[in-house]
Amino acid sequence: MNFPYEKLIFKNENSPLSSIPFHKDVQCIERFFSNEFPFHLAIHKVTNANGLDEDYTIPHVHNEEDEINIIVGEECGLEYRIQLGEKEFVVSSNSTIWIPAGVKHSANVLKGNGYFIAIRMEPTRFDKEYMRKQFELNLV
Repeated sequence: MNFPYEKLIFKNENSPLSSIPFHKDVQCIERFFSNEFPFHLAIHKVTNANGLDEDYTIPHVHNEEDEINIIVGEECGLEYRIQLGEKEFVVSSNSTIWIPAGVKHSANVLKGNGYFIAIRMEPTRFDKEYMRKQFELNLV
């Protein structure tokens, strides 16, 4: 099979936080996203996040999708306040948060520099048959 593998490479474009529900823009975060990618993958570049005085993400629920948040930065150099259900946690660099579908959540940066990556996937969508059709892959 002569598969065009370039179909598996996607360009993430700068896209404001306010372009998605429950979020508003803040100066310290640049959001990168591809509408062509087969699931929700948002990369947030956080620069000099110190002293934010208001939340930019309000608590919300994704009923059909699990979400994974990844916080990457120098050790203890990036901190987020993560709400899961009715509890809040301060989570620092090099941590991963799993948010099952139906769990109320929010994420708001407290301080630092680094990257916050949000991934949402429909749980039953990405089976082998879907991947074959979407990308014309020859999967075993």
